[in-house]
Amino acid sequence: MNILSTVITGIAAVSCFAAFSWGVSKHFRSTGAMPLGMKVTSLLSLALFVAFLLHLTQGASTFWLISLGLFIASAAVFAAAVAASRLTPPTLAFDTDAPNFLLQHGPYRYVRHPFYLAYILFWLGTAVAVHGLLGWIAPVLMTALYIEAASREERKFANSELAGAYNAYRARAGMFWPRPLALLAG
Repeated sequence: MNILSTVITGIAAVSCFAAFSWGVSKHFRSTGAMPLGMKVTSLLSLALFVAFLLHLTQGASTFWLISLGLFIASAAVFAAAVAASRLTPPTLAFDTDAPNFLLQHGPYRYVRHPFYLAYILFWLGTAVAVHGLLGWIAPVLMTALYIEAASREERKFANSELAGAYNAYRARAGMFWPRPLALLAG
């Protein structure tokens, strides 16, 4: 077990998770009490993160540098999404508000759900960081939750006054991953 790689991996993971926690409490807005789906997502995230940290005490995998890269990419996407939405923060996941604005700058230019992309990259990083198949439970579960949350948000836009603009946006920007032509158009 290489202690240095384990410590670096742990610090990077804790930094990302702390930033995400800050986002839930300080960046996103809610139209009322925290939605039940968001509570479930938050509690499951915390439980899976604690499980990851416990698993990490056995030592980081030999692929820890890949994990570090995923954590750095996750933090960069998250920071870019926060910067792009600073003036008009989105609502929490599973909120039932009717959208009244459409973000299309910063990372939103390429993906419709950059926050979820950041979270998916993070969970992939946790899976790569630990030994064994158990580490892959978190990215599978959390990605399923993010797909559900994003699908709900997509339906909210489809039923709002922004439906036409959102359809055009969907044609240009991928859900979680940039469309190749959008990258070329830059």
